[in-house]
Amino acid sequence: MVTLPSGHRIHYQDKGQGDAVVFLHGLAGASNFWRGTLDAVSPTYHCIAPDLLGFGDSDKPRSHYTIAEHGEMVAQITEHLGLGRLHLIGHSMGGMVAIHYVLRFPRQVKRLVLINTPVSGGRALHGRGRIGATWLGLLAVKVGLQLPPVLWALRQLPQYYFVLDPRYTEDAKKAPLHSLKGNADALRLTDLSARLREIAVPTLVIGTDRDGIVRASDFALAAREIPGARHVRVDDAGHCPTLERPEQTHAAILGFLQAPEGR
Repeated sequence: MVTLPSGHRIHYQDKGQGDAVVFLHGLAGASNFWRGTLDAVSPTYHCIAPDLLGFGDSDKPRSHYTIAEHGEMVAQITEHLGLGRLHLIGHSMGGMVAIHYVLRFPRQVKRLVLINTPVSGGRALHGRGRIGATWLGLLAVKVGLQLPPVLWALRQLPQYYFVLDPRYTEDAKKAPLHSLKGNADALRLTDLSARLREIAVPTLVIGTDRDGIVRASDFALAAREIPGARHVRVDDAGHCPTLERPEQTHAAILGFLQAPEGR
């Protein structure tokens, strides 16, 4: 647990040794979302996965959440831990936080990995993502998470199973409605598409072909606009490729992190 200058406490997982890799989860997630990924990456790297403010076992203030403030929080954590230069990996909303961090602290980041990241904010959302970012949608999520029969029924449907993976839902239950709504608003109101060309670190964009939350066009936009970015598409997967196609996704991440400079 880290106590920030603001007084807020941030929980994080710390595993492995070597060059530092920081993992940032998405909306309604927490550090447990990365458990399988930490197992895959920590034999080679020092992995740190915080619960962003408002989620998991971190504090959950009734405040105005923003992507920029999450980015500043990440900077405070990395400074507290003395990580120096690091690799940064973000999923969904966590990818937006990672972009903010890179733009704010470009010399601190060696390589950037964006996984199913909505770079154009509200324009990126469709289907369940657009509905789930509303008060009614978020309320339905909170109620459904507390009803085991509903979770069981939805997990029988391929398009819902991995979004409702137990590694995800146990953390989602910990997020109060004010945190979910505040962060959903922050995501919708943050359009980073005009700043993608400012990213000057080697970047890997991972996207899928069946994401029912974020449009695949946003993955292509990030890969096209970030100078020199590499784009990997994970087929037959939805919003959570690290859970749905872990071997392929983790191989792409490790291959990118371990590639020689300039490749």
